[in-house]
Amino acid sequence: MAVTINPENDKLYNVLAAIPNANDIYNGWVAKSEKARANNKCHLNVKYGERDREILDIYPNENPNAPVMMFIHGGYWQAREPKGTNFVAPELVKLGFCVVSAGYDLCPTVTLDKITSQIQAAAQFVWHNISDYGGDRNRFFVCGHSAGGHLTAEMMATDWSKLDAEIPNDFVKGGVPVSGVFDLVPLVTTTINEKVGLDEEAARRNSPYLRDPVSTGPIILAVGGEESAAFFDQSDRLQEKWGPKLASTTRIDLEGAHHMAAIEELGKPDSPLLREIAKLIA
Repeated sequence: MAVTINPENDKLYNVLAAIPNANDIYNGWVAKSEKARANNKCHLNVKYGERDREILDIYPNENPNAPVMMFIHGGYWQAREPKGTNFVAPELVKLGFCVVSAGYDLCPTVTLDKITSQIQAAAQFVWHNISDYGGDRNRFFVCGHSAGGHLTAEMMATDWSKLDAEIPNDFVKGGVPVSGVFDLVPLVTTTINEKVGLDEEAARRNSPYLRDPVSTGPIILAVGGEESAAFFDQSDRLQEKWGPKLASTTRIDLEGAHHMAAIEELGKPDSPLLREIAKLIA
């Protein structure tokens, strides 16, 4: 897609340009994720749909009827996959969660609308099937990084009654967007949009910030302390708008973390982010 670039917006949102060793960092995630799969009980490539990337990696908890945390990877809707971010699962399992890592198709193969519908379908699979893996569908939480943070907010803004009559609208008990993007209009004039392909109408349609939440929270909004002002603004504005409608909102700045390092906090025992997440099921 031909995109007119606003250099200021591109600098604010083009995180890979600001992290020269991004590929090395991701390769490290892959290695840590391989270790997570080798050292933890898991069910890999569980199909929630017919497409190749419509898969879940499920890390059950040893305790029965465990609360469920669905994790959604980032990559600006155009990169990554669950097997590269499974490193987030072990510490969440230690907190007591059954962890479900969700895959989805990537732009430009599909639209962002399609990706949102895929993650909704993944959540529907959890509602109908997670008891087979020891999870409690009535304690379902969502966490995501970057694009996954956007999709986390989309899950909190989903009217489940329109998708599945069996699913209550309080299905999502809380969300943890890490370095999320909730108002997509600024992305229309960035290089990110060359593959995502949003016009302003589509950007508004896919912006959870422009809608009200259906879930009543709580929500934990985390941002890397070394990120651009745009990511602080995105989370601050969502907190301001959604906060009065949610049970609680928590904003965390992850000290010293750039955009990619922010999600690594999920892999660090007793990190400030994990301590806040633990409160969701205390």
